[in-house]
Amino acid sequence: MDRRRNRKNAISNKIRGKRAYYISLLVGVSLLLSCSRQEQKQLIPVINPLPQQQISTSNRTVLTMQQRFARVLSSHNKVRSKHNLPPLKWSNQLANYSQEWANHLGRGNQCQMFHRSGNPPFGENLYISSAEVWREENGREVDRKISPVTITDVVNAWASEEKFYDYQQNRCQRGQQCGHYTQIVWKDTREVGCAMKVCPDKSQTWVCSYNPPGNFVGFRPY
Repeated sequence: MDRRRNRKNAISNKIRGKRAYYISLLVGVSLLLSCSRQEQKQLIPVINPLPQQQISTSNRTVLTMQQRFARVLSSHNKVRSKHNLPPLKWSNQLANYSQEWANHLGRGNQCQMFHRSGNPPFGENLYISSAEVWREENGREVDRKISPVTITDVVNAWASEEKFYDYQQNRCQRGQQCGHYTQIVWKDTREVGCAMKVCPDKSQTWVCSYNPPGNFVGFRPY
C-alpha cells in the first residue's frame, strides 16, 4: 500500500567547522541542517538548532529548473528591502562558481554538505533536501521523488533566522544561528549567484554565493 512520508529537509550552516542540526517531528521526521560560509572572520560563533517552516509536499509536483530559480533575486531582495538595502544583482560568474561546488557535493549517490577548504573569496549559503519517499515494499523504498523545492523556499528558510538576531547587540540568540540571514542582508554585498544539483538518490543540494562576502566580526550587517 502506498504511503506518503514527509521528506527530510536539511539546511547546514558551518562557522569554522561547526554544524547545526534541528530535528522536528510532524507526521514523520524532518531533519534540517543549516550552512553559511563565514569568510575570514566569523560574526556568529554559536551554531545550533533553528526551527524552520516545512515545505509542503502534498502532491507530486514536478518543477522545471526555470521554475525552481524563478524568484532568485526577488526572494533575496524582499528580505533586504525591509532594511532599505540596495538590491542584489545576478552574477553568472557566481552562478558558475556555485554550480561547480554543487556538482562537487553531488559526486556520489547522495548529496553531501560541506564547504570549500581554505579561504574562498565569496560568501556562501548551503541547503540540502532529501528525496520524498512515496512507496515502500517490505520496508524498502521503491519510489523516490525529487522534492519540489524552489529558491524561494531555500531563501525563506535562511531568512527565518532573523528572529534570532539582536541588531542592537549584534549577536545571535544563544543556541540559535543567524549567519545565513546576516549574509543575505549584508549591506556591502552586491551580487548573488545560485545553483543546485540533484543527486542519484533524488536528494538535492543548493549553493548561493555572495560578492563581496559578509559576516565579519565586530561589524553589523547593515
